Amino acid sequence: MSANGVTKHFGERTLFADINFAIAPGDKIGLIGINGSGKTTLLQILQGRQAPDAGSARLAPGRTVAFVRQRPEIAEGETLYSFVLQAFDELLALERRIAQLQDSLAAGTKDAPKLAQRLAELFERFERDGGLTFRARVRSALLGLGYCLTDHDRPLHTFSGGQVEKAALARTLLQKTDLLLLDEPTNHLDIDATRWLETYLCSSKCAVLLVSHDRRFLDVVASRIFELENGKLLTGRGNYTAYMEKKLSAREIALRHYLATQKEIKRIEGIIAQQRRWNQAHNYVTIASKQKQIDRLRTGLVEPERDPAAIRFHFRAPEPTTEDILTAEDMSKAFSDAPLFSGVDLHIRKGETVCLVGPNGCGKTTLLKALAGREPLGSGRVLLGANVRPGYYEQTAHAAAGEGTVMEDLSRAFPGLTTGELRSALALFLFRGDEIHKQLAVLSGGETARLRLLRLMLAGSNLLLLDEPTNHLDIRSAQALEQALESYTGTTLLVTHDRYLIERLADRVLYLAPNGLIELDFPFEESYAARAQPTAGAICDRPLEPSRDNPYLKRKQRNAALYQAKQALARAERAIEENERQVAETMRLMEADTLAGAYERIAAHYKQLAKLHTESEARYHLWQQAEQALEELLKSE
Repeated sequence: MSANGVTKHFGERTLFADINFAIAPGDKIGLIGINGSGKTTLLQILQGRQAPDAGSARLAPGRTVAFVRQRPEIAEGETLYSFVLQAFDELLALERRIAQLQDSLAAGTKDAPKLAQRLAELFERFERDGGLTFRARVRSALLGLGYCLTDHDRPLHTFSGGQVEKAALARTLLQKTDLLLLDEPTNHLDIDATRWLETYLCSSKCAVLLVSHDRRFLDVVASRIFELENGKLLTGRGNYTAYMEKKLSAREIALRHYLATQKEIKRIEGIIAQQRRWNQAHNYVTIASKQKQIDRLRTGLVEPERDPAAIRFHFRAPEPTTEDILTAEDMSKAFSDAPLFSGVDLHIRKGETVCLVGPNGCGKTTLLKALAGREPLGSGRVLLGANVRPGYYEQTAHAAAGEGTVMEDLSRAFPGLTTGELRSALALFLFRGDEIHKQLAVLSGGETARLRLLRLMLAGSNLLLLDEPTNHLDIRSAQALEQALESYTGTTLLVTHDRYLIERLADRVLYLAPNGLIELDFPFEESYAARAQPTAGAICDRPLEPSRDNPYLKRKQRNAALYQAKQALARAERAIEENERQVAETMRLMEADTLAGAYERIAAHYKQLAKLHTESEARYHLWQQAEQALEELLKSE
């Protein structure tokens, strides 16, 4: 795909202008930019859902593009599995055509030689295009994205909106395409599913252009970065970290140039002032010449954006009179008699930043609400230390309450802070220049989230309970929040899937399992992969529980499990080899009978191939489960 001079206006505002780029086969491109910079609009132009005001975006002839459709149509009675299986509509249609030809051949017809030849051609195409494995690929994708095996036959309309969007993502990923366009694909994914998606996209042969605020995801997947900034498209080779290092280096050079130019302008202004004092005719000629020199220096001179780290504002929390900020004992919670978690004990000390992780649906938000006193527990108790003042941030963003501007709202809420202090705090949360005079009613979701977080941190809480605080934030906003939390002098417990945030801030990482909390080691991702991933093939995804056995027994059990996993994988591979041998033998017999004109035997051969095809699906599924189980055991060494 290529874009030439693409321009888009939003009312009187120019979102972006004169954008040019080309996407080559196999490119993996991350599209970044602040909220409101036009990332989603650009994707919609590339999808053909919006027209540019100028320029064009063209897909090369014969190439295809796939994207996740908003509000996908759901047929009545559609299950999760049948919905995602639609990614293989062509193979399903080919499968139906093969079945029709088999029936016609079995019924007997004078066109039997032609039918047999056509059937052989279709089956060869079916096998070449993945007809023997596409159902196993659907099951594998659903498990990878965090669905339980018991979810596969569940009606799709019974899932939440986020789960339906995740199903639409799975269907799009499995489509045969040359270019994949994705808008925030990790939004509804936990860490396990995000890691699966990283592996899937990295191994995919199609080109990918994706919008994401997940910096670790961009580091793993992207080999090029596109950034929309001030209406222009900046591009760079390498992943997100490499791109930002080059950009920061360029910004430092630009800042040095800006300061040097300002210094030169000041020097020339001094000369002009001196010439004016002398007040001679020839002095005014010099003044005019020097003023032209200043005008030339100022032409196109723009101050580079300062590093947010240069803004000094510390969020100070009232000092509690105890080291033990929060203690919880034997907490449990169930919904409709179905246990969510139990046996949860938690102890948080003064000044700690604790991150709570776990798969979607394990109860992290419910646990945080219970600690904040907003959700009743089934059992257990929560104790706060003396003078502990908790502040709670909900994951769901709400519109900013009140009237007036951002600055007026904060001035009313915190009259004890000076205008300068408020401006510094707002700047740290990326409300700068005219943005502090924005009306609350027109704030975007990301801006509202930033303002809510800022109000919470200014409110004097010394224990912050934050639920997915970076969910509605772009990358710059997430970085601003990280800096604010680093300067915060209180204690923080936050639920998050943001691996960058965890590695930068966390003193401790706790994994919520059904029977309690597991404390993970650092490096966090290695510990998470080794101890917290679900066992492959389980009826429902559950985290591994820490072993309480002695070292000898643990080693013995692990060696036994490793031996069993290797045996299971070997059996699965032998079963697949046997299936392939039978397919090859049946194809050989069918070819011989076709030459002999034995059409009844040909029909029987095709029935045998259909049976072998069904067996192949099941055997590939078992092989995938065995391979994943062995891989997880080896990772835990």
